[in-house]
Amino acid sequence: MFSFFQRATFSTTLAALLLSTSFASALPSHDTTTDSGKLGPSKDAARQNGFQIFNAVHSAMRQWGSSLHHNGMSLFVATVPAGVTFYHGTHSPTPPAGPEWLAFDIEHAEGFARTWDRPPPALSEEDTAMMQFREHDMDAQIRLRTPDEPTMPKNESDDPVPFYGYLHIYQTTKPLRLLYIDGMSAGKTLMGTLDTQDLLLRGSRSEHPYNDFVRADQLCELVTSWGLQGVIRMECGFEIIKCDFTDSMDLVSANRRPNLSDPGFQGYREVSLLEFIRALSQRYNGIGGGRVAVDYSSMVSALFYPVNLTNPDPSRSELPRLVGVADEQLQAIRSRLAEVVPSRLDATHSVVDWQGVADMIVARYADKLRHLAGNVSHSVMQGGLNSILNIYIDYSQEDKNLVGAIDRCTKHYISAVTPHTQEDHLILAGIESVMTSICSALFNARKIVIENTDADDDAFATASAILQRLVDDLRWAKWKECGPCAYDEVCLVAMWPYGDKMSHYQPSCRNNVSLRYEEKDHYWKDPDYPRGPGGGRHPPPPGEGLPGKRPPPEGDGPDDL
Repeated sequence: MFSFFQRATFSTTLAALLLSTSFASALPSHDTTTDSGKLGPSKDAARQNGFQIFNAVHSAMRQWGSSLHHNGMSLFVATVPAGVTFYHGTHSPTPPAGPEWLAFDIEHAEGFARTWDRPPPALSEEDTAMMQFREHDMDAQIRLRTPDEPTMPKNESDDPVPFYGYLHIYQTTKPLRLLYIDGMSAGKTLMGTLDTQDLLLRGSRSEHPYNDFVRADQLCELVTSWGLQGVIRMECGFEIIKCDFTDSMDLVSANRRPNLSDPGFQGYREVSLLEFIRALSQRYNGIGGGRVAVDYSSMVSALFYPVNLTNPDPSRSELPRLVGVADEQLQAIRSRLAEVVPSRLDATHSVVDWQGVADMIVARYADKLRHLAGNVSHSVMQGGLNSILNIYIDYSQEDKNLVGAIDRCTKHYISAVTPHTQEDHLILAGIESVMTSICSALFNARKIVIENTDADDDAFATASAILQRLVDDLRWAKWKECGPCAYDEVCLVAMWPYGDKMSHYQPSCRNNVSLRYEEKDHYWKDPDYPRGPGGGRHPPPPGEGLPGKRPPPEGDGPDDL
C-alpha cells in the first residue's frame, strides 16, 4: 500500500451515521428538513430538476449520455455478479494490494500496460511545481517498479532494458457491491466532473483534480465503512476503483506486453486509437453482458435537494455544479447516502427499473419530437400530433380543455410503477414533471394547429417553436448520435481525456486520422494544467509510447488501471 498525507476525518463521522431504515412513504410536496433540523430532499426540488433527473437515470452506466451530461450529481448502489472478467494494466506481474483500478474493456487497460523502451524520466520542473497538489508522486514512482527491479537494470551494453508492462485479467468469484458515481466522474477536470467526489463525498474544496491516488484511498476508506468493495466511475471507459484486490476475485493471467521491436507491436500505432475508441463506443448504450446491476431505487442525488446547483461559468449553465452548495448542505446529503447504502445491501429489497421507464419514454417521443420541431409541412405537423396524442383522447366524451387526456398522457408510462423508497418517490416526481412538460407542449401545439381551424403560417410556426423549446429543455443524448459510421470510422463523443470541442457539441464519425485533434481545440483542456491527454492519471493516446515520446507523468502512473 502507498502512503498519503493526512486523511479526511469525515468518513469516521459518516460511519457512525449508518442506519438501516426503509423509507416507503411518499414525501410531502414542500421542501423538507430532518428531525434534527438538517436539510432534507423535496419533491419540489425533484420537479424543478426533473429534466436532469430524467437524464441521470437514462444515462446511468451508459458511456454516451454520461459523456454529454458529464457533471454527474447522483450516486447509486451497484452490483457486479460473480464470473465477470476485468482487466488491469500495470508494470508488475503480481497483483497490487489496492486500492487500484480495474477496466471493463481490454483496450482501456492496455493503455496502462504498454512496455517502454526506457524508465520514466525524473520529474520535470513542471511536475515538481505540481507536487503541492500531487503529493503521491514519489509513491507512484516507487510503485511502478516491480519487486525484482527496484531500479532499472542494465544489459551488457549498459543500456536500460525495456520497462515491461503487464496486462492482468481478473474474474470475480463473488458479487461485488459498489458505489456508482454517475457522469464523467473519473475525468480529472475543473469543469465539475469531480464535484460529487471531492465536495460531496470527501468534503474537500481545495483538492486538485490530478490527486487520484489520494482520492481513491479516501473513497475506499469511506465506502468500505458502508460495506462496499469499491467505486464505479467513468472516463474514456468505465472503471472500478477496487479497494482490495484479494477480495472476491482471482487473477486469471498476467501477460507481458510486447516491446517496440517485437512483432506484437507491428502496426499497433496505426490502428490503436481507432480500436480504443471503437471499444468504448460499444458501451455507448450500456455496459453490456449483465456485468453491472444498478439499484435505481438507491439513487441519492443533489438534484433532490433545494440547493444552489448553478454553474459559476455562465457559458455552461446546462452543467450543474456543487461549488455553490454550503458545507452543511453537503453534509446533509452525505448523511442521507450513509443511511441509504447499508439499507440496500440485503437481497430482499425491491428495485424499480427507472431506466427502463425512461427508455420507453425516449423510444416513444424522441424521433417524433425532433421531426415535428423541424421544418415540416402543415399536414405533417397535424398528422404527427394526432399520431402521438389520439391514444389519450376519447372522442366520444366531453373533456373540456382535454384535461383528462393530458393527465392520461402524463401518467401513461408511470402509472404502473410502485415506489418503495424515498428515492423512488423523488425520481417519480422528477419523471412526472418531465412527462407533464412533454404532454403539455404537445397538447398546446395541437390546440394551435388542429383545434384552431383557421391556423395560418404564424400558428404553425408558434407550434413548431413550442416543440423546439421542449427539445431544448429535454436535452436527450439520443439527439446527438451520429448514426451508422463506415467500418474504418467510429462515432466520437468527447470522453476525458480525449475529444475536441466539436466531438462534444456535434459528435461525428471519425477515422484514425481525424480522431486526432489540435491541442488548441481540446474540449477538456485545463488552463491551470494544459498538457491535455497524458495529464493526470491517464497515459498519452494509444500507440504514442515510441522513442522520443514522453511517457505518462509519474504522478498518476500507468500503474493504476
